[in-house]
Amino acid sequence: MEIAAGPRACYRASVASSILASSLAALSVLAGAPPPAPALVESVAALAPAEDGYAAALAAIDEANIAVNKDPEANLATLEAALEDLLAFGPQIAADDKGREALDLSQLNLARALLLADNEARAAEVMDAVLLTARDRKLPIKRFGPTLVKFHDARRAALDELGSGSIQVQCRVACEIVIDEQRSTSDSGPLYLGAHRVWVEASDGSAPPLQTKVVLEQEGVSVPLVYPEVAEDEPACEPVPIVTQPPVEADKPPKRVLPRWASISVALIGAGAAVAGGVMLGLDGTCPGGLDPVADAQDCPELYEGTVPGLVAIGIGSALTLTGSVIIAVDEVRVGKQRGRQATIGWQMRF
Repeated sequence: MEIAAGPRACYRASVASSILASSLAALSVLAGAPPPAPALVESVAALAPAEDGYAAALAAIDEANIAVNKDPEANLATLEAALEDLLAFGPQIAADDKGREALDLSQLNLARALLLADNEARAAEVMDAVLLTARDRKLPIKRFGPTLVKFHDARRAALDELGSGSIQVQCRVACEIVIDEQRSTSDSGPLYLGAHRVWVEASDGSAPPLQTKVVLEQEGVSVPLVYPEVAEDEPACEPVPIVTQPPVEADKPPKRVLPRWASISVALIGAGAAVAGGVMLGLDGTCPGGLDPVADAQDCPELYEGTVPGLVAIGIGSALTLTGSVIIAVDEVRVGKQRGRQATIGWQMRF
């Protein structure tokens, strides 16, 4: 069974590959050829060897580095073997800053020794393996001189050109995740294309630990890894149907009894009629031109009669004013309630 980079693929466990295998996979990606598919075997019985084995691996890597510094060509194989042994302790390295530094320095030292031995192709494999797992961590590259710094920058630029992918660990139980000897969340974040070592362990020990290698082959692709592995009688990553709710249509705003302008016009006409009626009542029994009906009776042939039309005008005007005002008030209250309801619905949806 091979790891596939599909969005709903499930994966079985595999034993982590050595530094040589990871480097060859990275180099094949840079060369344009697809990296070899990771071999998958049964899950290992323990996440990593015992702590005393880790201490012995660190001591061995120190001795190998000293030997390589004295005679690079004669001791390259020793350093490579020591690195392979140390990489079996991913979780311990993730929890130990000194172990992390020892691993970085040893890999860089191996790349420098290979350059001194005129084996640039193999040095590129090792440097790429370091960069694949370093992520954004700053490597102590300046300790090894300008030649290795320049070589490091060239290899990083080549990996940058290829792009990146990510690993999504889907734990079905509470778990602890280590990717490339670093503690990780379920989302690895951007990783260079190539081989990456993954350790997953159930926090309560309810499932056997997983030690595997995931090869990222395509830019922008996120590879899922299910833990613990799916049993043969379980459905394998079946899509979950998504129930969509029909869109909620907003209530139609209530219609106004009259357009606002019409309601205002009715109220204004009524007010004008009432004022006119008051004027008529005020002129009732008076002479045209303001003459006194008694003293100027001979010049006042008739008197204004404004009682009836004044009262009628006041009555009609008052009714129109009241009607227009009531219509405006009713319409504004109805529209105001609708706006308040819409605001409440919008707030609930945003919340």
